Amino acid sequence: MRLRCLNIAVIACLLTLSACSSNESEQERHEDANTPAGKAGQAAHKAVVEAEKAGRVVDRKLQKAAHDAREGWKEAAQKDQDKK
Repeated sequence: MRLRCLNIAVIACLLTLSACSSNESEQERHEDANTPAGKAGQAAHKAVVEAEKAGRVVDRKLQKAAHDAREGWKEAAQKDQDKK
């Protein structure tokens, strides 16, 4: 999952860098955005943004699960120590 998010982030960065180096006027960019390729690019950008959001949610859930597991292990170890 993290590898997929990393790939998406790299693609997003490359798309952003290519857009930053453009010498087009605002009117040309607006016209290009209305082409099929422009619309596909917008859809791809939206997908990347949504994937990044989902990745952050998954990361938070994994962090919480790892924390809960560590706490459970500590508690079990403490109970084992108390029995001895």
